[in-house]
Amino acid sequence: MSLALCALLCSGTLHAQDTTERDTKPQDATAQTTDAPQHGDSKTLDKVSVVGSQIAGGGAQAALPVVSVSKEQIDSTGATKGDELFRNLPQFGDVAFTQKTVNAGRNQNYARGDVASINLRNIGSQYTLLLVDGRRTVQYPLSGNTPSYNANAIPTFGLDRLDVLLDGAAAVYGSDAVAGVVNLVLPSNLNGGGVELGYGHAEGTSRSTRSLDGYWGSDFAEGRGNVSLLYGASHQSKLLNSDQAYTATARRSIAEDGRAVPDPNGTAGGLSTYTPWGQFTLVRKNADGSVATLGQPYYVDTTGTLRRASSVPTSLRYDTSAAPGITQEPSVDKANVYASAHFDLSQTTQLFGELGYYRAKSESRFSGGPNSVLSSTVPNYVYVDTNAYWVPASLRAAAAAAGASAIRLTNYQLVDEPVQRLKDDNSEVRVLTGVRGSTEGGWNWESAVLYARARVVDSQQNGLFNQFVAALNKTTADAYNPFNGGDPSHPSWGDATPSDLAGILGWTTRIGTTTLASWDFKVDRPDALRWYAGEIGVAAGVELRRETAKDDRDANVDGTVQYLDWYTGNVNSSNVFLTSYSDDISASRTVKSVFAELAVPLVSPELGIPLVKAIDLQVAGRYEDYNDAGSVAKPKLALAWNVVDGLLLRGSVSGGFHAPALELANSGTIWRGGSTTDLIRCDALVKRGAYASYSACTSATSGAVLLAPLSTNIDTGTVFDKGSIKPETSKQYSYGFVFEPAFLPDAAGRLSLGVNAWQIRIDNPISALGGTNELLYDAYLRTSGQGGSPNVVRLDPTAEDATQFAGSGIAPVGALQYVKTYYANGNPLTARGIDYDLSWRKRGTAWGDWTFTVNVSQLKRYSQEPLPQVKAIAGAIASGVLVNIVDPATLAAYNQVGLEGAKPEWRGSAALIWHRDDWTVRLRDNYIGSVTSAAYSFVASTAPHKVDATQLWTLSLRKGFSLGALAGSYVEVGARNLFDKDPPLDAGGNYLAALYEDYGRYLYLNVGATW
Repeated sequence: MSLALCALLCSGTLHAQDTTERDTKPQDATAQTTDAPQHGDSKTLDKVSVVGSQIAGGGAQAALPVVSVSKEQIDSTGATKGDELFRNLPQFGDVAFTQKTVNAGRNQNYARGDVASINLRNIGSQYTLLLVDGRRTVQYPLSGNTPSYNANAIPTFGLDRLDVLLDGAAAVYGSDAVAGVVNLVLPSNLNGGGVELGYGHAEGTSRSTRSLDGYWGSDFAEGRGNVSLLYGASHQSKLLNSDQAYTATARRSIAEDGRAVPDPNGTAGGLSTYTPWGQFTLVRKNADGSVATLGQPYYVDTTGTLRRASSVPTSLRYDTSAAPGITQEPSVDKANVYASAHFDLSQTTQLFGELGYYRAKSESRFSGGPNSVLSSTVPNYVYVDTNAYWVPASLRAAAAAAGASAIRLTNYQLVDEPVQRLKDDNSEVRVLTGVRGSTEGGWNWESAVLYARARVVDSQQNGLFNQFVAALNKTTADAYNPFNGGDPSHPSWGDATPSDLAGILGWTTRIGTTTLASWDFKVDRPDALRWYAGEIGVAAGVELRRETAKDDRDANVDGTVQYLDWYTGNVNSSNVFLTSYSDDISASRTVKSVFAELAVPLVSPELGIPLVKAIDLQVAGRYEDYNDAGSVAKPKLALAWNVVDGLLLRGSVSGGFHAPALELANSGTIWRGGSTTDLIRCDALVKRGAYASYSACTSATSGAVLLAPLSTNIDTGTVFDKGSIKPETSKQYSYGFVFEPAFLPDAAGRLSLGVNAWQIRIDNPISALGGTNELLYDAYLRTSGQGGSPNVVRLDPTAEDATQFAGSGIAPVGALQYVKTYYANGNPLTARGIDYDLSWRKRGTAWGDWTFTVNVSQLKRYSQEPLPQVKAIAGAIASGVLVNIVDPATLAAYNQVGLEGAKPEWRGSAALIWHRDDWTVRLRDNYIGSVTSAAYSFVASTAPHKVDATQLWTLSLRKGFSLGALAGSYVEVGARNLFDKDPPLDAGGNYLAALYEDYGRYLYLNVGATW
């Protein structure tokens, strides 16, 4: 599929939309499109497709900062999916979830498959509203606590244009339009057709793309009606971890400057604590039913010999990225179709409709899962009976001598099948029907009913505990053998003596569904009233919508099938390796809204006022009533001041609203487990002199001071209490200018310069302190003599705990049991920045037509006053009350631009397009500024590491044919990432998927024809 983008910030009605085809008539970025042909004496029926306004033709539209990307531009750069399209728009920020997060999660709590988020202004995908032809569409089902639309479901081939309103628009469109609005304008009134075949390949990798796209349209009933159709199908092959050095291994070595770098032979870290070589600890039950460990655990070395140590040597730890066949991106088979139709019932009434369908099936391969038990409140482990078939004789004898009644299996990696499979089936359906018309009095009216549904079926292979434990404890030769280790030839992955996992691995399925149903009615008239400065436009309307969200978890995850520990009697609500218990969720909300808008001319050219050619005002307001989040009314004012020909000043101020995501608001307590460091323990060990620094303590793997664990697997429960959470509200303003010097001669071409400053303040942003910060706050309270945090739940201290804390001045604590953290409304979040736009066009020269554009977005501030707990933690670290666990400046940073590998200050693009006769050449540069990431934990210094800025160039050449049998056909060749640059890595040697693409030079060929 050949997509394109030339990011041109169209600055209102003074700045006409650029095009790249010589014979294409330029059109205004805010111009309306005609959706019905004229026939006989019938009145033309106009479809309003002006992003940011419900009034067609209102003069106040010049006040709206709009990025408008034309069809010709969308077809020009060789992007293969919506993710790549939006990454090329500087106003869009980090991609929160994407195809690249599969192996990182290895469980079904992640959004996976053919998916990518849309994040306008880089303040969060939940604050961006996506429209299709001016109406809402459905959100992706499995985006969890941060809802988003799926960029990869957008039918980018054949789009008429893509409009992006860089301004708050809740007063016009309702909730979620905080950062702005993305409106997909799909074609109508097509007559004829076209088809394109495409092929692309990323050099040196297994990634390739094959596509077939096309369009067709025809009038019927003597021009009273039209049917238009877009369609496409594509196959994207998988991208393997092994294709590139920076994803091929999790091993790290330390460079001279202190950075960690990927190294297949590295020994400095990066490997999992889980291993196929096992950890086997002898245990017995105490009289009170508790379990006592009997000495250090055992492991199997590469010769098959049992060794005893507190931990497995680094050389035997598992490399989760190294097994052959692991995918960095999935293979995807995708198809979409979009049809629109309209029919004139009379000279003043038109029937219209839309039908859209998208489906993508993807398959990924990820590393085998560890046998981690993630419990909600009680510690659970896997125990092997001492009489199980494969228990080595030496271990059985040691158990008998120590009085052990079982063997605890911990940190075990199931690698008999080193690569497991994940399948995702994504689909979206959109159906709309409506009627529009006009009255004798000059009013336009429109009403429509919409239904849209998105569904994701996420199916994954994973280990099942009940089946695994049963297989472990068989007394026959068909028992599972965890004592035979991995593969001595490459100890960090694979198994030289694999067992049959048919009865242990199972498919678990998560099904997410979201729906949107709406009815709306609206009227508008650009000349409803007249006064001294001209005609006043009016629009008003009502909307009723119902949204639903359903998350149907597998029976092995939602508590239907639980894991019963035969040895202790403990019950874990999840029966799946590395997967926390998650309840099913089914929720809905209903929203009723009413809006009104005025387009008011304050000064007209006829008044003859010096330096005030025209002033136009947009006044809008919307009231929304939620059945689960209260009601809200938000206004908007926008002003456009045409100073003289070629100079426009503009500004706006508005309010916004965002209700909690349906899934989040109905989630109750979400339990998520994982390996957690008990931070207070290392604080105590450093203070008593056992270690020189916190990093030295956390990297230690043996020693008497480690009798009580520093790191353990626990659950963190994140609680959403509806009664205590208020919806988020926002205030936005923007101002800027557009300058198009009218005094330049035609020979100099057409020049335009636009600058727009903006600020968004979000009040009551919803977030949780998080498990790590809860532990830090617990450590702060204990070191400052205030006791512990009630949100950190521990067992009573033991004699081992007392030994570990002796001499530190800190009262001993018991082992972690679980942590709770609570969603709450935080301090206001403020983001502000500046957009810069420069464009130059020169047409009709002896050397063809030229277009040059530069589009830059600067994020100057993304700031939020830290929570009181975080400020207390940072102060304690800075004053020495707490050891230097984290950089206090980063922890309590007020301005977060560029920190922690996200939110670069600068993004930009530049494009040069040349067209002559049937030839077109396009050259484009995409720029992402530098960010910082915390220093790697094995380096004593905590100075942040700078991740360098990067530029990616795209070059394409297109040749059209206009004569003979080839008339109407064309061929295009191109290269993305022209200079084959790898993405920069952070201080830990990791590729930042939210910022960068993960493959090098991508060559493509498109062949097509139109008729």
